[in-house]
Amino acid sequence: MHLKKIKINNFRNYDSAEVELSPGLNILCGKNGQGKTNFLEAVAFLTLGRSFRTSRDEDLIKEDKKGFYLKGEFQSNEENLILEVGNALDRVVVKVNRVVQKSKRELFGRVRTVIFTPEDLQIIKGGPEKRREFLDLYLAQAYPDYRQVFLRFYRTLYQRNALLKNFKEGFRDYNQLEVWTNRLVEEGSRVVLYRQQALVEINPWLNHYHQAMSNDRETLGCAYKFGRDVVQELDLDKIRERFRQMLQTRSEEEFRRGYTLAGPHRDDLQIMMNDRLELRVYGSQGQQRTAALALKLAMVDLIKKRQGAAPLLLLDDVFSEFDNERKRELLNLLTTGTQTILSTTELKTTSAFSGPLKLFTVESGVIKD
Repeated sequence: MHLKKIKINNFRNYDSAEVELSPGLNILCGKNGQGKTNFLEAVAFLTLGRSFRTSRDEDLIKEDKKGFYLKGEFQSNEENLILEVGNALDRVVVKVNRVVQKSKRELFGRVRTVIFTPEDLQIIKGGPEKRREFLDLYLAQAYPDYRQVFLRFYRTLYQRNALLKNFKEGFRDYNQLEVWTNRLVEEGSRVVLYRQQALVEINPWLNHYHQAMSNDRETLGCAYKFGRDVVQELDLDKIRERFRQMLQTRSEEEFRRGYTLAGPHRDDLQIMMNDRLELRVYGSQGQQRTAALALKLAMVDLIKKRQGAAPLLLLDDVFSEFDNERKRELLNLLTTGTQTILSTTELKTTSAFSGPLKLFTVESGVIKD
């Protein structure tokens, strides 16, 4: 499904804009600070129900305005879809095909979307929570059941942590703890299985994209760190057994601290270059940036495989810090049949692209094609 038309009112630095897009490559060109990223943010808000830059919707409202409004018209061979969201500070109205919905959460997953921004370098350089957030966002779009499994795990974790807090304060109910531990092991093991399955699936694509952008000079792979160890086990029973052992080993420490010390909420994604060097530690910033982009492109392929259709791909300032060779290779990769919206300050670079594209200029919140 691709974005055919978007309407933007009073969003960031936009007063009013209506833009028709190509189902292929769309390039937004302009100087920094003109509204390119704001446009991508508006598209992402419609498809994910949230911004990729802030958790405060009020930050999205244009200065001196009382609210913003977004409308996207999407199209595929099978259906047409209209998504709308209006935010007037204390009131949010969401519509799907003109039917009012309960909340912004109803927008998520209707049009699957993969986003790359300069901040995605933190997937490689940052703490484990950045890599878990990356996995959870895209697995929820690739696998139909993952989001509910993930939410059930975190609800269970919340209840178990509340009970462990009582243990720390001296009120110990071991029967209740066993009940919540069993639930935690069941739901958490399913989260781990999904994550590990995804990494097994994306590894070939990940290496393909990274090698293409590094001119075959480097290989790239990833694996799941369940606790302290890297594992690639895809047997749910073995994952349950391992998880239970991890909890038993740290039970006394959990009683002292008052919260759960093992599980998918503390796991990590290990990213290795040339089969031996952990990229987070040994990679240059250019290598890390290429790897982060390769991870996003691999997720495009995972979603395409699992959902039968390519997601929308948003690339913000993707050429920044890439040398000319990597820029050319990236442009060659953008011929996969995926609708792509790409922002750049470097119009000259895009001339190397041989496929069809639609070019827009962005200046002070005004878009022209």
